Amino acid sequence: MGRTPNDLAGALAAVSERPTPALVWRDGPERVELSGRVLVNWVEKSAGLLVDELDVASGDTVRISPAPHWRLVVLSLAALRVGARIEFAADADAVLHARLEGHDDDAVAGTELVVATPALAFACSDPLPGDAVDFCAEVRAQPDTYTGFEEPDPSAEALPSGATHGQLLSRALETASPEAVGTVFLPLDDGWGETTLLSTLGIVARGGAVLLAAGPQDATEDVLTQERATQL
Repeated sequence: MGRTPNDLAGALAAVSERPTPALVWRDGPERVELSGRVLVNWVEKSAGLLVDELDVASGDTVRISPAPHWRLVVLSLAALRVGARIEFAADADAVLHARLEGHDDDAVAGTELVVATPALAFACSDPLPGDAVDFCAEVRAQPDTYTGFEEPDPSAEALPSGATHGQLLSRALETASPEAVGTVFLPLDDGWGETTLLSTLGIVARGGAVLLAAGPQDATEDVLTQERATQL
């Protein structure tokens, strides 16, 4: 048995060995299931995009839109992977703003990284404004393993609460209680944010899976039964 991971990179390396589900997304008839291996592959590719194509450096602030979507989960983990600080507030001063296509009413300063919502989308459906970057169109060309030089400074802030990169994994495991086993449904009534991010990381790092949904109508009792999910 390998040693217990003590940072995000180590936790992701362990998750990448899992062929079992780590993240499930429900949006109407659309269902996306990512194994641990596939989830980490998306994170690694996204980390490469952030650093090599968008010039995100360790210590920079990346704003993640709170709108629910599994690709924003990936981008949150990728930003932390390269040592960036994540903000969710609309007035955040960030070098990069990751948002869903069509959600341009909360844009902030910095480069826009626009995310298409359909599961099989290879690009956004409409032309993008200005110098905005199409996440789906660019991320697939990135290497399967992040090889950039940007790494987290353990003492640097990672989250709005002030939690540092060195505290990230321990905070995640504390947030996701030991009772959170198997597949766990995390409601996103207030959108995507720090607590949900930490819970997701903690559950997945412990070997569980997280079920996320676009809205309450996508997480009915029938859906939870189908997914064999419990609610945290």
